[in-house]
Amino acid sequence: MKVKLKIETQWLELERKSMSKLLREYEQWERETLKKAQEAVDLRSLRDVFYELGDRWEFDQATGAWLSEGEPLDAVGLILKMPGLDSSKERYVLYAVMAYSKGFTQQFDHLGDKERIIVELDKRNNRLSAWSTAGHGVMDLFPIDLPSFTSIENALQSCFIVAQPGDHALRIECPECSNTIDFFTKRLWEIAGGITSFDIKSIDVLTPRDIEEYLDFKFNRYAKAVLELDRIWRELSGGAVDKAKEKVLDKIPDHIEERDRTTLRKIEGLLHVLWFKPPLKQMFAIEKMHHELSYEPTPTEVQKTLIPYIGELAYSLTDIIEKAKYLKWKSVVERKDFSSSDIFKSLDLTQLAKEALIVALEDILREHSLAYIGYPEKATMKNKILRFLLSPLILPFRLFTSFRAFLFNMISRLLPLREKGLPNDSNIMENNESNEEDEN
Repeated sequence: MKVKLKIETQWLELERKSMSKLLREYEQWERETLKKAQEAVDLRSLRDVFYELGDRWEFDQATGAWLSEGEPLDAVGLILKMPGLDSSKERYVLYAVMAYSKGFTQQFDHLGDKERIIVELDKRNNRLSAWSTAGHGVMDLFPIDLPSFTSIENALQSCFIVAQPGDHALRIECPECSNTIDFFTKRLWEIAGGITSFDIKSIDVLTPRDIEEYLDFKFNRYAKAVLELDRIWRELSGGAVDKAKEKVLDKIPDHIEERDRTTLRKIEGLLHVLWFKPPLKQMFAIEKMHHELSYEPTPTEVQKTLIPYIGELAYSLTDIIEKAKYLKWKSVVERKDFSSSDIFKSLDLTQLAKEALIVALEDILREHSLAYIGYPEKATMKNKILRFLLSPLILPFRLFTSFRAFLFNMISRLLPLREKGLPNDSNIMENNESNEEDEN
């Protein structure tokens, strides 16, 4: 699927100037890395080389190659489908993976960015709403309505995705606004941009069907497993099940009740890991909990209830982690065969987009928690407070910077005119003195 990416021309011009410098630094980094690998005397020293490079080596390498072969601010997108917090809703997270040199921040260790837009579909009335990334990973406090569209594919093909790389912002901008508030907000963002010159780039975006059927990357199943475990934990902790059992059994034995309370506290701790840690860092806690419940000699009814939910969670998480690792391994080791494999047979992607996309999948699992990816309502209290404070401030701050840029532009236009012939104070004084001498 093709989507229109809207970027301020100033970013493209700045990128063209900085790419050459950053590309030279990348080539030097590549040569030094290769030299270190060649000087390794055994597997242990070679492993130490990769440890020094860090976990982000693959992403840096891929985006560095992207910069060397691609156009300024090349981007590719992917859409992850997941359940909504309400059973009548479902969510779609559009990730835009963008490669740029970051010359304006003088950073080389982080070549690419992954910004997101969350779109929610209410299946009861087929209405869409969307949260944009206002800046630096902070989502909008309130969503905008997209009443003219009934699917995320229709919305994205009709609207623009507006990227502001320096601010880590990604917004959805539709030609028609649903109400006065949305129109007013859109107009303010246009003023905040300060620039009326934009470039439109058509980028490839993988739909949820592409992700699940062609790449066999079932993120929706994993997200559903987390939500189901959260739901059953709340039901068991809320006392509804306990009260129903007490009516039948009259009273639950004290030692059984104590074991259930201990188990539910452990599940609460596991849920904290599932919401706030990236998926690649969750497996140890899940396996530990699953082993403990599965090998319990005399499990309680609560423990028996939880075992299948933990098992489904472990299986679904293992599936997406192994798939992401396999795709990345295949894209590096068998690069030529990988790009022409059946996985991409029905996908319209460039060679660079294929490689960047595959690396980005694992990068998302490595860096972003589930709450960050698609459920800002589940964020920690600290992040909720930051979102509440920062989200309303980003737009006024950009309005201020836009006004400041406008003033600087006006001053820069006036100064050359002054130098070319406008009288300054010294000229005026010299003219006055010469006139006085003539009169004498």
